[in-house]
Amino acid sequence: MLIHATVTITGASEEREACEADLRRVLADELRRSDVTEHHGKDALCYDLKVEGGIPFPLFAEASEEYPELEFAIDWVNVAAGERGTARFIAGRLAAQTTERIGAVSATSHPVYVAVAKDGTLTLGLTLERVGSNEWRGYGVTATRDTLLRVRHDPASNAVELHVTDGAPEWAAAWTGRFPGRRLVPERLKNPIAIEDRIYQELERVARDFAGAWIWFANAAEQEIAIERERYASYGYKTSDANVRSARLHTMRLNAGEGKPLEHSTFLAEDSWLKDLVLATWARNE
Repeated sequence: MLIHATVTITGASEEREACEADLRRVLADELRRSDVTEHHGKDALCYDLKVEGGIPFPLFAEASEEYPELEFAIDWVNVAAGERGTARFIAGRLAAQTTERIGAVSATSHPVYVAVAKDGTLTLGLTLERVGSNEWRGYGVTATRDTLLRVRHDPASNAVELHVTDGAPEWAAAWTGRFPGRRLVPERLKNPIAIEDRIYQELERVARDFAGAWIWFANAAEQEIAIERERYASYGYKTSDANVRSARLHTMRLNAGEGKPLEHSTFLAEDSWLKDLVLATWARNE
């Protein structure tokens, strides 16, 4: 059973340099049959592992004990078992650990779609909740902006209405017409449509939940995103105003395979046109 893991080691540069030398020897001896890739940055060591049978926690626990000033953070995913988790070692001790079912997370949350360009730029992050037989509301984010959304669909004529916000609790712009079909043109509403407070608060909660699970923002406190920046640098990716969390990005990279598009979707097949609509309109209209 193949497990994919990312190990990030942070701390003083002198300690990291010594640890790197020791780990190179140990990993070569202990994991010679595994796939180990190094992506080190200026402020962190980063190892991508593909290992059979289980994560070598004892190996990193021993290294952590030898270098107590360093922090070892491990993110792992076992696709076959439907599990993922994290672990953090400091001074040889397990400081924190989480495990969760991949399927359970998807089943209890709104469907999501995330697409990332080859250079790491977030093309679109989207989550939508069905609120009627032919109506959805949710949240969308690209590398440079975000919005709340409402989609209405008439199955008989294939006509759609997409409304988005622009910072205020009101629908400020719209795309209307048949989809798929000719390109839809945005319309800035002369009289924006106010969003009922109850609905707006629910949409804000959906946005916070999605961002908390998937997105890190460049304007966050530097100590909160330093590791994210390091991991992006190790991948050779650019950073933007909004970016996919590196643990999620790591899983997307592993699942996609070499040179494949980085996409993740839990939308049902019959609802996949919704992400196509947003990609063709709001996300395209940068």
